[in-house]
Amino acid sequence: MKNNALIFAMLIGLAAMPLFAQEAEEEEAPEPAWVGSLGLSWVATSGNTDTSSAGLDFGLNRKPEPWGLEFAARGNKAQDTGVTTAENYLVSARALRKLNDRWEAFGGLAWAKDQFAGFDSQTVATLGATYLALESDRHLLKFDGGFAYTWEDQVSPDEQVDFAGGILGLLWEWKLGENSKLAERLVYLPNFDNSSDWRLSSLTTIEAAINSWLALRFGYDIRHRNQPVGDNKETDTTSTASVVFNF
Repeated sequence: MKNNALIFAMLIGLAAMPLFAQEAEEEEAPEPAWVGSLGLSWVATSGNTDTSSAGLDFGLNRKPEPWGLEFAARGNKAQDTGVTTAENYLVSARALRKLNDRWEAFGGLAWAKDQFAGFDSQTVATLGATYLALESDRHLLKFDGGFAYTWEDQVSPDEQVDFAGGILGLLWEWKLGENSKLAERLVYLPNFDNSSDWRLSSLTTIEAAINSWLALRFGYDIRHRNQPVGDNKETDTTSTASVVFNF
């Protein structure tokens, strides 16, 4: 009986070894160099009303080790009875260079289009540094600042403007639970040529993961110009609900 018990224990141990080995490999597996996401949204109505709206949100990031990259592309379009009522696009890229555990240098370029806000094309080049103020299991807080230069082709009064300015930004992420998080990206762009012509943008998102590659994301985007173009309003907002594919 003792021999049978010993043989049975050895067999159990041999059978479990691959499981322990796999678990160790998963724990020791390095983080992926690239992380990406694709968000898609679509809403349409017909019958008494004929409206539709579509949105796309793409992101691709590489941690600075020591070089990194942040790429993002967003677009939203809405129609009411065949008439476009909202349309805006944004593409941005930022190269990062890690200096130490707290500081990173960056250089970025962003292009946007929003005729309803008064411009056909807006290009902003930035150069500065990012400071990691807090990083824990629940919270991440970063500040960045530097210089910016803006080129803008306005719809009305059909002017081309360019000016030097600055950039002050904040990134905060709060892990609400095992599969959900809240994030806030706030950017302030002062105009050194005209102090009254400052801009502010805020993007707030809350995301809940369904599994390792699929999530639901709700976003609220605020874009403010202290001196709007023509008769346009100072502030535009966009609310989105998206299905997100992580890779």
